[in-house]
Amino acid sequence: MQIVKNKLFILLITILTFNGCSTTGDFSFFNSSEKSDASLFTRIGGLPVLTKIADEFIDKVATTPSTKRSFDGIKLKTLKESVVLHLCELTGGGCKYEGETMANSHRDAKITEAEFDAFVSMFRDTLNKYVSTREKNELLKILAPMKRDIVTPI
Repeated sequence: MQIVKNKLFILLITILTFNGCSTTGDFSFFNSSEKSDASLFTRIGGLPVLTKIADEFIDKVATTPSTKRSFDGIKLKTLKESVVLHLCELTGGGCKYEGETMANSHRDAKITEAEFDAFVSMFRDTLNKYVSTREKNELLKILAPMKRDIVTPI
């Protein structure tokens, strides 16, 4: 069960990496010097925003016909918590992610390019609600290398 949960988390992280960026939120409460001095975690909005992103995204992919097979038997609450911890660590929030690696957690998931693309599209839609362009691009750059560990080669 832990391996499957971690595989899904890794898939989420990879999806984040390959999303296009656009902003729909108002991030004017940061001035430019605060933005450049603060960690990505802080600039994104910390745990409250990461939690909203994880909750909404996982709810979406777990119920969409083209992606829901990957979530059969998965405890979504636990997965969401794991995703938040991993994103927190990756963005400099001081959290410690102790789950499986992306490669280990996705080894047997048989995620196709088409499924991955569907995850990316849904993740992009979710990020567009909560994350500004600069921070989104920075996060995606961190996540990009994980795709190779998620998609199963044909």
